[in-house]
Amino acid sequence: MNVFRVFFIATVCCGLVLTQIACGQEEDSEVSLSRQPAHSHLSGRLVVSTEIDTTQDYSGFGVLVAVEREGEPDTLGYGVTDRNGDFALDITAPARGIYAIVISRSGQILKIGEIAVAEGDSARLEATFPVGQQLLRLRSLENGAWAAYQNTKAQHNNRLLELLQAGSYTEETARDQILQSSMILWGMQGTFANTMGSEAAATEAVIMAAGWHDSLAVAWALDIPPTYINYAEVGRIARQAQARLAGQEAALAMVREFQERAIDDDQRAQLQSELVLARLDSLEQEEALQEASSMAETYAGTPWGQWAERAIYEIEHLLPGMDAPAFAVRTATGDSLTLETLRGRHVILEFYRPQDATYQRELEGRNLLLEEIGQKALIILSLSLEPDSLLNDAFLDGRDIPGHHVFLTQGDLPRRYNVNVLPTRYLLDPEGKIVAKYIGGAMAALREAVLARLPQDVE
Repeated sequence: MNVFRVFFIATVCCGLVLTQIACGQEEDSEVSLSRQPAHSHLSGRLVVSTEIDTTQDYSGFGVLVAVEREGEPDTLGYGVTDRNGDFALDITAPARGIYAIVISRSGQILKIGEIAVAEGDSARLEATFPVGQQLLRLRSLENGAWAAYQNTKAQHNNRLLELLQAGSYTEETARDQILQSSMILWGMQGTFANTMGSEAAATEAVIMAAGWHDSLAVAWALDIPPTYINYAEVGRIARQAQARLAGQEAALAMVREFQERAIDDDQRAQLQSELVLARLDSLEQEEALQEASSMAETYAGTPWGQWAERAIYEIEHLLPGMDAPAFAVRTATGDSLTLETLRGRHVILEFYRPQDATYQRELEGRNLLLEEIGQKALIILSLSLEPDSLLNDAFLDGRDIPGHHVFLTQGDLPRRYNVNVLPTRYLLDPEGKIVAKYIGGAMAALREAVLARLPQDVE
C-alpha cells in the first residue's frame, strides 16, 4: 500500500538524524548514519572583484556552518575573514553529513551552499564576490566526492530531459540511460572510496537499477556494507526488487538478512518497519500487526517504538475499507457537521495549517477538483490545526476556497485520524468508509483517485 508507505517515510523524518538537505525530500533522503560527532576544518580566502571594490580590504566576511534545529539555526562552526580575506574555522557536527554553509557581510547574506562534514576532513573555499549563480566550490576529498555525486545525478536528469525534448524517449532508451548512470554511480566507490558521496552514489545506483534490472539491484544491495549511509533504505529497495524476482517470502528473508548485518538499533528498527510495510503491500493485515507489535515492544520508549504504536493504530482502525472514525464539528460559518450528515457523497477530509507552503501550493488543484466533480458528488471538509484564530481568519479572508472549513482548536480528531504530517487527506466513500490516505504533497494522486471514481460535471 503506497499510502501507508508515505506515512512511513514521513514518520521516519521525525525519528532520524538527517542531513541539512535531506528533511522532507524523499528523492534526496541521504541520512547521516554515524551518531558520533564529526570534526572537520575549513579554511580559505574570500575577496571582492576589483570592479566593485578597489580598497582590497576583504575583512568582515562571516562564514557560518549550521544545522536547523526546531526552526532555528544551530552554529557548528564560524569564522571571519581578515583584511586579506583569509579565514579558518573548526567544525563540530552532531554526525557526519551535509550541512548548510552561509557567507555574509555587513548583515547581508551573500551566498548559501552546502558542505560535507566528516571526521578528519579538511576543506578549502576560495571565492570572488559577487559569485552570482555559481555554486560554492569546496576542495577536499569528502566535498569533491559529494560534488561528483550531485553532478552525476544532474547529468542523468539532463540526459533524460534531452531524450524527451528530442522525441526519443522510449522504455528502451530510458532503460539504457538509467542503467548507464547507475553504473557510473556504482563505480564512484573506486574513485572516492570511503566518502559520503560514494556511499550515497552506491545507494542511488541500487535505487536506479531497481525496476529496470532487479537482479543487478539485488546483487549490488547485498554488496553494500552496513556502515554505508542509508543502509536500511538499500534493504527496502532490495526487498521490492527481490519480491518481483522471487516472491514475498524471499523478499522478507532478504530484509531479515539485512537486519542481521545491521550495526545499530536504528538500522534494525527501520528494517523492521519495512517488514510491516511489506506485509501491508501484500494485504497481510494480521501479519503486519504482528510485526508492528513486536517492533513496539522491542523499541519501546524510542521514536521507532512510537512509529510502531502509530502503525498498530493505523492497521487496526484506518486501512482502506474500514469505517472512518466518527466526528462532530462546527464550521467557521457556524454549521454543525457529522460524518453521518455527509453520507451519500464522497468526502475529502484534509488536515492542514494555513501557513504550510505545500498546502498553499496545492490549493489551485484542490479547488479545480471540486469544480470539476461538483459539490453534489464531492465534499471537501478542511480542518485547520492552527490554534491562532486570527491566522485562520486571515487565510480565508478574500480567498475563494470552496468547501467546509473547521478550526480544530481542541479535541482529539487529529489523533483518531493518526495525523502526524501536514497536510494529511483522507478520501471517504459515500458510506463513510476509508478509500485511501494521502500525506504531504499528494494532491495529484488524490485527484487521480477521485476522477477514477466519480464522473465530472455532475452539477
